[in-house]
Amino acid sequence: MQFTASSEQRSLCTSLRPHVRRSCCIRVPSDIIHDPDPSIYDQLLVFNSGGAPTFNSPDINTVDVWPLRPIDNLTATVRNLSPDCSANQTRVDLTWSAWGIGMPRSPIASSYVDLARAGFAGSEQTLSWPLPPALKAAGRYGIFVNLIHPYDRNPNNNSGEQTIDGYQTSTGRSHTFIVPVRNPTSTVQTIALSVLPAPIVPWVTVVPASVTLGAGAQQNVMVSITVPAAVPPSPPGTLISASVDVLATMGGNYLGGVDLAILIDA
Repeated sequence: MQFTASSEQRSLCTSLRPHVRRSCCIRVPSDIIHDPDPSIYDQLLVFNSGGAPTFNSPDINTVDVWPLRPIDNLTATVRNLSPDCSANQTRVDLTWSAWGIGMPRSPIASSYVDLARAGFAGSEQTLSWPLPPALKAAGRYGIFVNLIHPYDRNPNNNSGEQTIDGYQTSTGRSHTFIVPVRNPTSTVQTIALSVLPAPIVPWVTVVPASVTLGAGAQQNVMVSITVPAAVPPSPPGTLISASVDVLATMGGNYLGGVDLAILIDA
């Protein structure tokens, strides 16, 4: 007598059949995966979000004022934005460049930091490194901080810089800065320079406002600032009265920039 299984019986047999795994890994539902989010003030992120980045980073300290001079210890404040996962063993890479935009970078140090979850003590920490003699001799420089974690949920808030110079109006209301601009790519590029923020734009002239440079080539740009006579001196104890940011782009894409701080003290 031949037995014919019903569709319900065949379905039951199939469900009881041993499952053959193609991998030893078990898929974890995405809603229970918790990754860290180490971060720092990131100029590229601000630019890509439509904002006006400043190159006097609120998270990096590289100079003393006034007069503006190298600081004995460079510092950077980093934080973990993840509310559900610590960011232990986050690597913090510190590099520097000569004063300017798009200049070659050289390593200074790498450090590791353990960051607690956001909202808990230790989720934000400040690291410090002694100023290398080469930077003290240079007087002006750019400092770059890059955060690295293998499970970082957002790699778009990991790179920050501070490249700053400045002047006091007690030495004159007008001042011209020479800013080297370099093409760091392997092809000819046209680099456009713009001034931020909007209220400061009438004070500033950039000559030339764009440069076309071959691979690795650089050119000096003159940034002239005149603080209007109608702008009164700042109250005593003011560290910085105004800040001019010069932003460089290539084909509309972010390249970098410098910050020019002003103390209106006369």
